[in-house]
Amino acid sequence: MTFDEFVKRVGQQSIKELHIESHEGDVFVFRALASDGEEHVLVDQHGKPLRPQSLSDARKRLIDAGGMENLPLYLVQQVPYDEMIGLDADQESHKTPLTLHAGI
Repeated sequence: MTFDEFVKRVGQQSIKELHIESHEGDVFVFRALASDGEEHVLVDQHGKPLRPQSLSDARKRLIDAGGMENLPLYLVQQVPYDEMIGLDADQESHKTPLTLHAGI
């Protein structure tokens, strides 16, 4: 789903929540969860995943788009600890609620 389509769908209230996923510490990706249960990575006009440079950059993009104030927003981070110490790797993640304006 492109960012423009995402913004449109937020206005139509067909997006349930947005995850800003943190991968490998400094790689961020947007994942939209639609009301119909589908999940979509947000992509640019060339079909490549949008990758904000930081959490602040991600928030700024959302603020600039407008209309995101009531959309539940979460930072999602994978927990690699078990895999690092040789235990079975669980796909456990931490999901932390965010606001658009905290820390900006």
